[in-house]
Amino acid sequence: MERKTNWLAIAASVVVAMVIGFLWYGAIFNAQWMEANGFTMEGEKVLKNGAEVPMSPTPMIVNTVVMVVYALLVNWLFGKMNVATWQTGATIGGVIGVLLLLNILVGNLFAMNPSILTVVDGSYSLVLFTLIGAIVGGWQKK
Repeated sequence: MERKTNWLAIAASVVVAMVIGFLWYGAIFNAQWMEANGFTMEGEKVLKNGAEVPMSPTPMIVNTVVMVVYALLVNWLFGKMNVATWQTGATIGGVIGVLLLLNILVGNLFAMNPSILTVVDGSYSLVLFTLIGAIVGGWQKK
């Protein structure tokens, strides 16, 4: 039997993902992430390596679409695996997050990026997919 998509679970996953991203990059690790990426603030202007960065809604729009895709892909995977609890969903989501964390680690090592980027971006992936997994895994459509 094919798993039915619970669109409320998908929407909730996207909302949670956006809130986590806002907290992670806006409140908790903003200063570390900005410094490691060469961003500074000058009044209302954002600078990268001293040059003004034009502000655009495009990254947020793309991010929102990607979060929907993440939730749908996790839903599809869980259907193939017969995941039916939030605990199993969180565990498998956590495994996906660890895979991404390791990918971020290797990429940052080759790029010689500051290690704090691995901590910030990698831990975000781990938390993000654990939560998406818990929501999609536990909130089944009957």
